[in-house]
Amino acid sequence: MLTLAAMLNIDTLDLKRLRAFHLVARQGSLRLAAARLKQSIPAISGKIRKLESDLGFALFERLPNRLVLTPSGERVLTEVDAIFARAEQAIANLSRGTPEGRLVLSVGSDHAWFFAPRIRDFLNRYPSIEVSLRVYKSADALVALDKDEIDIALGIFPPLPRRLVRESVVQTGLSLAYHPKSFPPHRKPGLADLAGQRLIVPPATTATRRMIESRLGPTLRRVSMLLEAPTCATAAAFVEAGVGSAIVHTLCIEHLRSAHVQAVELGPRTGALEFGVVYRKGASHTPHANELIEVLAQKQRPARLSRS
Repeated sequence: MLTLAAMLNIDTLDLKRLRAFHLVARQGSLRLAAARLKQSIPAISGKIRKLESDLGFALFERLPNRLVLTPSGERVLTEVDAIFARAEQAIANLSRGTPEGRLVLSVGSDHAWFFAPRIRDFLNRYPSIEVSLRVYKSADALVALDKDEIDIALGIFPPLPRRLVRESVVQTGLSLAYHPKSFPPHRKPGLADLAGQRLIVPPATTATRRMIESRLGPTLRRVSMLLEAPTCATAAAFVEAGVGSAIVHTLCIEHLRSAHVQAVELGPRTGALEFGVVYRKGASHTPHANELIEVLAQKQRPARLSRS
């Protein structure tokens, strides 16, 4: 396969076109790329079409409401990733040892493990940036963000104030977590098996609890007792101790499964929740803050329980 350098004349190479393609391919959105580069959506689209003209083939298949990389686009993206990774590393090397500022993040305890590798990769790339981590409830994080007390908030959030922007990272459904000894062996329990049992659920103030009540109201009315647990990890600990079964995010319970905590996905009828990155609309972020938002907001496939 020809390399990208072989397809283009290095003396006339337009890095702005490559960057537009790179951001659209990685963020999956012309709108997000336009916001990042502070350009209009038509301008970004035009850069990509000019790059396709230079290369002589299509980079995206244009479907209603979305762009999908072509096989050729996937190959070009691999090389463009390497170009910008090397450029970012060069900038980091040149600025190493110089204070780069401070970023304040809010991350909930249920999903800190999910975002931790992304934060690690960012810090490894920019070791002189100071990152402060805070733990807030979702509603409190939005208040702190709106007041400029934090730069970025991570988690599941209710509807946002108009000043804030959310980038969805991964969708997660709901699962029933249970102790294997609480139900007959060799059969996965369902919602009907919860009648008369203790059920652990998130607090009433959370978006997850509101979705459970709207989708599973009859099930909640049949249980003998509702217990509120503030985090998925707490719910899993109660399940392991035999306190009861729990309704939790599929994403977090897959991370917490053990010999004493099993789970079965409840399916699409229970709805879906979005883990996302939230920040202030129009905020004058530093280049490194923008880079961190991009790293944190990298898309991931919806969470599903394994079949084992």
